[in-house]
Amino acid sequence: MKKWIGFIMVLCFLMSALVPVEAGEYLTYQNITFRRAGAKLLEDYSQAEYDRYIKKVERRRFWGWRTYTVMRNEPVTFQKETMYVISNEGFTPIQKSYYFNVKGQGKFQISATGNIGLTGTGDVRGFRLGLDTHIRPQISYESSTQREERVDIRMTVDPRTTLRVEVFGEGKVTNGVANHYRFWRNTRQGGWEVFVLTTEYFSIVKAVIPDDEDVSDDDLDVDTH
Repeated sequence: MKKWIGFIMVLCFLMSALVPVEAGEYLTYQNITFRRAGAKLLEDYSQAEYDRYIKKVERRRFWGWRTYTVMRNEPVTFQKETMYVISNEGFTPIQKSYYFNVKGQGKFQISATGNIGLTGTGDVRGFRLGLDTHIRPQISYESSTQREERVDIRMTVDPRTTLRVEVFGEGKVTNGVANHYRFWRNTRQGGWEVFVLTTEYFSIVKAVIPDDEDVSDDDLDVDTH
């Protein structure tokens, strides 16, 4: 009976190993694209990949972390969000004023799977039990971060046009797996990931609203037989 209970507990742990228990804001971005083919986010690891990586940290130790880095400072581009979409279907321009908060370089965001766990709140977050100290040498970042800056923009939405304001940016992703040991026993296991923001900018795009009456011959389904 005890063997069956133990087997069920191990099975439940493996099934939940890849589920992010806590995640950074970057995982809510509309799109994140790696520049290198094959690079991926922690949440996209398959179970087979996770099992293969975790074997690299299974050698027991008396106390502390064993870590393995899978992706190191992989450059990414991202589309964070669409902030505004304004359509002017009239015949006079529309004047709009907005302000944006531009975030400074070097901001950290982190995620973890399994039972590694995170501490802190907001922008001041870390991994539990000192995992930050072990993985920090793997991460490239600017030590002198910039403060948030307010940018005021006045925009004109011309007649028969749509204006879109979107947030784009670039960053670096480092991720891997880790095991924590106490008295030779594995007490925590899972994946970890760090997203470092390197730049963030706004894109303002205007597009002409198509006239429903302007239909070309190519748009018509004409039976010539």
